[in-house]
Amino acid sequence: MANVTRKTFLLSGLSTMGFLGTVAGAPAAAKTVKPVFMASGSASAGTSVASLRDAELIPQLNPVIRLYPAKALSRTGEFRFGPGELEMMLPFLGAGEIAWTVNAPEAGKYNVALCYSTTEAGTPITVSANGEAELPFAATVTEGFFYPHPNGPSANPGDPDSDTFWTLRQYYMFERVAIQGELSLVRGVNIVKLAVKGEKGREIFRLRSLELTPVSQVDAVAAADARAKASRSNTDWFANAGYGMWFHFLDLTTPPKGPRIPYKDAVNALDVKKLAKMVDDCGASYLIFTVNHGNPTCPAPIKSWEALHPGWTTERDLIAELADALGTYGIRLMLYMNCPGVGKLVQMPGTAVDLPTYSEAEYSRQLISVFEEFGRRYGEKLAGYWFDSWFQTLESYPNLPNERLYTAMKTGHPNRLVSVNHWSFPTEVQWQDYWCGEITDLPAKPFGARYIKRGAGAGLQAHASIYLDAPWFHITENKEMEPPRYSAQVLADYIRTCQKDQAPVTIGVGIYQDGTIGPNSFTVLKELRGLIRTGRKRKA
Repeated sequence: MANVTRKTFLLSGLSTMGFLGTVAGAPAAAKTVKPVFMASGSASAGTSVASLRDAELIPQLNPVIRLYPAKALSRTGEFRFGPGELEMMLPFLGAGEIAWTVNAPEAGKYNVALCYSTTEAGTPITVSANGEAELPFAATVTEGFFYPHPNGPSANPGDPDSDTFWTLRQYYMFERVAIQGELSLVRGVNIVKLAVKGEKGREIFRLRSLELTPVSQVDAVAAADARAKASRSNTDWFANAGYGMWFHFLDLTTPPKGPRIPYKDAVNALDVKKLAKMVDDCGASYLIFTVNHGNPTCPAPIKSWEALHPGWTTERDLIAELADALGTYGIRLMLYMNCPGVGKLVQMPGTAVDLPTYSEAEYSRQLISVFEEFGRRYGEKLAGYWFDSWFQTLESYPNLPNERLYTAMKTGHPNRLVSVNHWSFPTEVQWQDYWCGEITDLPAKPFGARYIKRGAGAGLQAHASIYLDAPWFHITENKEMEPPRYSAQVLADYIRTCQKDQAPVTIGVGIYQDGTIGPNSFTVLKELRGLIRTGRKRKA
């Protein structure tokens, strides 16, 4: 396990399975158990999550039908489906056609939208159903926050762990664009096709999904979205935070030298006072701390989590202690959680596409139970969440009760901030408060406004997350921390640009198992504090 990378996490299923092999600190044997839920708050007085009927959790199906490349009936033409795409998107390197089988509950007319990225204005697209009238569309250039690579895209981009892969950043500017006209679907099975025209060569179009919304449901969908937007929490403190830090403290995290110790021992040994002081020395206004990524670790005695993942919780409540220690410096605690690791999804080999092993109602119960227990336990000590892999979750569970989940996430603190990550894809859930902003690398384009106007996070509070040294986590034994990729001045310039738009920047920093960070990165961040936090008072 010493050489696990971000790509390996995705391709091996570590990001979703939860009951995988043994590493230091992991349970010796993985047992399949039937989750047993404690009473976890109420949908109505005296009603536990476990007692909610399926119809109460999933009162209706999502009227928006989303067609993803991985679930297509056929794909013909000039495509690239390499490890970088992981079946989550489809790059067209010339003409091509993709077809889906669509089972419509009723005959009717549907509005059509495409979620795509392109740098080629006017690329001809057609969408049709059952071989009848085609809807023509000339693709418009999409917008986002990535600059093109100065040397242009690589002909062989490779996987997400390679430098050549990130030369494709200009193609990761996805937007949702409506197509004029309507498609007619019959009741039952339909064949929907999308065709792209173009000369073979470099990339001309990249598809995330095709969306079909019944014309009869357009007003209802718009009303639901408006209700979600009106329910969002006030983000003022976050908008004015400047910057924060992010630690992936995992069971695979290593010490500066020697073998890693078991996860529970590492949690018990972590000096939260020293860690909090270090975060303050770095000038961060908030800290995002990882609950789980890969294996289903949880650094606290959460009963609902233990029921789902026996042996992976800890007796020490590191979350509560860390929140208190950070609070002495006025620093807020947020939590990262990878939700596919909560519901035992099974990953299709060689992809990042998951298959469900529970009903949507049962998976919803799991999430609600966990979220409500976290909320009751930590209250206002927990300032926010950053939920990862939500776009993968929704591919598996398109009818999740997002409003009910959002309410559960707010348990104990109605103003707790929530974001569900769709990576660079257009968000499919309006029940969230800010954009996850997984921009990853600098340079990046400015947001231009506090609330994103165009691009993947349109309408949400702007926010950027980048990493400074380790690619989010440091898990190789006896290896020095990766060097900082940016100087304090480069970071300060970007943060100041974002501050003009009231957009916070989260800096991912590699952490060792003893709670220290790379000395070179620490030097950069202390200098950054001096550049940005000139008026911030220090604790005596």
